[in-house]
Amino acid sequence: MVSGGSRVPSPLPGAVGLSHLSAYEWEAADGVCGGSPHLHTVCTEAYVVTGGRGAVQTLSPDGYRDIPLEAGAVAWFTPGTVHRMVQGGSLRVTVLMENSGLPEAGDAVFTYPPEVLADPGRYAAAAARVTTEAEARRRRDLAVEGW
Repeated sequence: MVSGGSRVPSPLPGAVGLSHLSAYEWEAADGVCGGSPHLHTVCTEAYVVTGGRGAVQTLSPDGYRDIPLEAGAVAWFTPGTVHRMVQGGSLRVTVLMENSGLPEAGDAVFTYPPEVLADPGRYAAAAARVTTEAEARRRRDLAVEGW
């Protein structure tokens, strides 16, 4: 990126993936309707809110934050920040993900309980790609349990 004739480092180096998401509307065991808490080991991610409202819960070395989301808001997550998108009413976001394809290839780590995180076979089975709502609920609820 160039600004005023000088080179400015990009906050998203490498290929960028773009997707459109909405937060799950199903209530988890903790009473929150939302996604699976997770982090990325090397990728930066951004949410651009295109409609509705909700929040993103984050946990980083700076502590816990509950960031309100509404149309027009942008939320950035650096590598290592645990984050969870939660529903507040028809929340829709466009996600910009650094290093397109890497999160699906192992960069994303779910916040499963310690016994699952410590066992590569159990983790792989728990984190496997989901194709049904029941599988998505199971994977999300296990991540919330570890959260």
